[in-house]
Amino acid sequence: MKKIMTLVACLVAVLSARADEGMWLLKLMEEQHLADSLRKAGLRLSPDELYSETKPSLREVVGIFGGGCTGEIVSPEGLVLTNNHCGFSYVHAMSTMDANYLKDGYFAKSRAEELPTPDLTFTFVLRVEDVTKAVDDEARKKKADVYTAQSQSFLEPLAEKLLKKSDLRKKKNLSARIVPYFGGNRFYMFYEQTYTDVRLVANPPYNVAQFGGNSDNWIWPRQNADFAMFRIYADKDGQPAPYDKANRPLQCSKYLPVSLKGIDKGDYTMIMGFPGSTSRYLTASEVKLRTVQNSAVALPGNAQLAFMKQQMDANDSIRLQLEDDYFGLGNVVKNYGGMNESVEKTGLVAKKQTEEAAFRAFAAGAKDPAYDGIIERIDRLCKAYEDTIFDYTLYASVFGQQKLYVPLSAIERFASALESGKQKDIEAARTAFVQAYEAAAGHYDQQINLQTMQLLVPFWQKYARLGLQPSFLQGKDAAAYYEQMYATSIFRNRAAFDAFMKQPTADALRNDPVCKHFEGYNSFIVEQLMPAMQRYSRQRRELDKIYVRGLCEMYDWAKAPDANFTLRMTYGHITDLRPRDAVHYDWRTTLDGMFEKASTTESDYFINEDLRKLYEAGDYGRYAREDGKLPTCFLSNNDITGGNSGSPVMNADGELIGLAFDGNIESLSSDLKFNPALQRCINVDIRYVMFVLDKLGGCRYVFDEMDIRQ
Repeated sequence: MKKIMTLVACLVAVLSARADEGMWLLKLMEEQHLADSLRKAGLRLSPDELYSETKPSLREVVGIFGGGCTGEIVSPEGLVLTNNHCGFSYVHAMSTMDANYLKDGYFAKSRAEELPTPDLTFTFVLRVEDVTKAVDDEARKKKADVYTAQSQSFLEPLAEKLLKKSDLRKKKNLSARIVPYFGGNRFYMFYEQTYTDVRLVANPPYNVAQFGGNSDNWIWPRQNADFAMFRIYADKDGQPAPYDKANRPLQCSKYLPVSLKGIDKGDYTMIMGFPGSTSRYLTASEVKLRTVQNSAVALPGNAQLAFMKQQMDANDSIRLQLEDDYFGLGNVVKNYGGMNESVEKTGLVAKKQTEEAAFRAFAAGAKDPAYDGIIERIDRLCKAYEDTIFDYTLYASVFGQQKLYVPLSAIERFASALESGKQKDIEAARTAFVQAYEAAAGHYDQQINLQTMQLLVPFWQKYARLGLQPSFLQGKDAAAYYEQMYATSIFRNRAAFDAFMKQPTADALRNDPVCKHFEGYNSFIVEQLMPAMQRYSRQRRELDKIYVRGLCEMYDWAKAPDANFTLRMTYGHITDLRPRDAVHYDWRTTLDGMFEKASTTESDYFINEDLRKLYEAGDYGRYAREDGKLPTCFLSNNDITGGNSGSPVMNADGELIGLAFDGNIESLSSDLKFNPALQRCINVDIRYVMFVLDKLGGCRYVFDEMDIRQ
């Protein structure tokens, strides 16, 4: 027992010594004794300058970019910097073969040339409140179990009720969301204001912003200028408003200054942003289960990526069509596969078992009897549902890739309207139906998607564990089944769709092979997979709440909560990387490295010719290092994950020195447990960003409104 209690003490000591770990909720800065650690690490700002709801602070300059990234304000006129890959899907939607803003880039030369970006939003956090008591009271009132009390169907109405009582309620485009923390043992409500008129200012050419492509994804060293610039517009009162030519740039009293002073190894760095999801309170068996899920994604995903790249390299119009999907899938597949490899190489399961031993010792002396045997209960649950979870994930990874698709709700609405004979209903349903077709299937080359499905379905047939088969494949040859569907559906191409729309009938809609297919697709999920998944999720949530509460008590609530796409801060330092024996990576790269990787045959390494001219002339201006080289990217040991993309990397004075855009493949298990030896954040140097804006893009007018410090 004495040895085990010593182990507990050692774990706590390690935690306090590794203060760089953690995506910290600054609302808890005082409770978690964060200010002292920040000061010792090198921060020269006061805690109020980091986060305050009553004084100017960094809270005002960092926001949610789109639906899943971070952006930062860099001028008093609402200029926003983020990653190129964060704006990728929005710029993709704006691009055509004649105006390809992804491939060729776009640089406005004046505000008049800033392009409206459909569907893009930017969201600021105005306030954060602890609403744990309100959630617990509502759960008791409605007799909600642990699973229900953490669901959006429960939390959203409560957030709306609390918002109506707030002094912020009259602000335009204000919303509130309640988010569980520490396994659902605490709840915080975020008051957020969203701006909907966001315009494109600058987007580097693809082979500059994404040089290295999927080959370099999660890999160091890097030389890509992964950034884009946008501007937020507001109405005459500075409030959110839909796009209007009369809207004005958002006036911002707080924004980030840009530092061109240079950086060095050991310098303090901090990152604020919206990290998406981590799972660091898992047991060993839960880590194993996560690797099972990951393999169900990576297995078919790698094959699909190879096929997509082959098609894209052969045809530029296909490249434009597939590029966004390829980019997103590549990021997920490489992440999941890399995580599994990292779990194995770092011995993470054994480390979790060591933590479990410490927890058992803690639980033996704790007052809460719920901690006794909780790990064993989680172990049994994971073992019982492993095959179900694998099949559920594999099913979505395979059959969810079908692009010959129109939502069944849109099909049924149009069919019902046709049967009613009411012209007004028919016209409304027709409009919605056409829009649904164009959004879901109308812009895809369905012959390529047919080949994709014929490639993927054998992965389900070979690797599914439960022996269950969806009805649409029972007794059928999969290749022939898909061949027939893609050859006969009214959704197979625009000509077939338009021909049907001249004389549409309800029977033809409901009997279309795509409609029949997705009825079978949905019923397999609902009848065969979902009941078990729901049982698992409910039990897992209840057990995790107990275990996480115990871990928090064991660590004296000094451990950062898991990421959940809320405003966080992480701090660290610029540092190099030694990932394995005899391998040493420097902490910085230069433009020289891009030309060392250059290829005329591998599309990931094609060189931008305008950039080549600048490189050959050595025309770097004030952005060059003292040795004359152009800095491109650098490493820090900040604790980041997905959602931090686009986050500002700041120095000890709160000046912008770079943008976070990636992690390293050696540390991908850090979402499950932080690894200080391997965890690195890959950042684009702000000097490279400014060089591309200035020298490559000629986007000079934005410099006049930025605070640039030399």
